[in-house]
Amino acid sequence: MDKENKLPLWDELPTFEIYLDQLLDLANNYVYPITGEHLTRTMMHNYTKAEVIVRPRNKRYLKIHLAGAIVVSLLKSVFSLDTIKNGFQIEMEQDSAQEAYDRFVNMFNQVSKTSDSEYSGSENPNSQAAMIQYQAILSVTYHLRAIATMRKILLQTLTTPISDVKKQKNTSSESFQN
Repeated sequence: MDKENKLPLWDELPTFEIYLDQLLDLANNYVYPITGEHLTRTMMHNYTKAEVIVRPRNKRYLKIHLAGAIVVSLLKSVFSLDTIKNGFQIEMEQDSAQEAYDRFVNMFNQVSKTSDSEYSGSENPNSQAAMIQYQAILSVTYHLRAIATMRKILLQTLTTPISDVKKQKNTSSESFQN
């Protein structure tokens, strides 16, 4: 990823309603330089139909839709839509959409800034083959860690008494409305 490509924070996203074509243009301006893939109308329809991203009101999209489109576009090459949806649900139970999105963006931008020169393996760090292996290993291990953490959280949620879950949902829905 080019070090100049940064994802926008929540407050940098439009504060007004936009149409799907505008959402696609904005999302692609941020995501395409990173992934090399365009977000399409069909993809967005699939994400809302699968309830990974909340449905728009009257074909108008808000910050939450654009933020969701950006995050899903980045995660979909690594995680299934069901896994992303579960991750979003976990996030929304704990924080507002803005807090969850800004945390993701800050972490993504920070990790993206780190240099490949930070590789400290015993192999020659200047070897392109060693760098590819290192990055592939990081990708696999981080993917497996994320899945294991999500499963652990989902298991805890399933074993939490119903009264505690209702309290958490009431608290999180209040923060979501802000």
